[in-house]
Amino acid sequence: MKDEQIIHLFFQRSQEALSELQARYGARCAAVARRVLGDQRDVEECVNDTWIRVWNAIPPDHPQSLGAYVARVVRNLALDRYHYNTAARRSSALTQAFEELEPCLLAKDDVVSQMEEKEFREFMDKFLGELSKENRSCFVRRYWYGESVREIGQAMRLSEGAVKSSLFRTRNRLLAAMEKEGVQI
Repeated sequence: MKDEQIIHLFFQRSQEALSELQARYGARCAAVARRVLGDQRDVEECVNDTWIRVWNAIPPDHPQSLGAYVARVVRNLALDRYHYNTAARRSSALTQAFEELEPCLLAKDDVVSQMEEKEFREFMDKFLGELSKENRSCFVRRYWYGESVREIGQAMRLSEGAVKSSLFRTRNRLLAAMEKEGVQI
């Protein structure tokens, strides 16, 4: 079933919407949550919470890309669970990925004072849109989905060195674009 048909079922408040959503995006959601959390029980809980969150959000939301919408929901839930689970300790591949990206991240107050959140999203969309497909894919896989350099290399048929170089150059381009736009770090 296509995304628009699933969204239509949500607007009709049909239980079939959840079944179709799970069939279409269940494996992807579990993979996203697993990369962040690791623990299978937490992954299952997070994925189940995703279905509830999406059910409560559509309607009134009408996502243009259901896959991206669901991935964002599960990722945010997984990150919340991760922060809860690791409040006193720091470890995991995802922590390493965020540490790599840290020079490009803004504190919440900085985002609010420098740009509205929507404007920052537009800035990031524009930045990502200007990247080559390969660089954008590496960046999103690493910093959105939390994949390891090895996983990205295998999936994209690149060496780990090529992935690391791509990520390094993309982070530097992001920093330069942020400076050019006057985004304070």
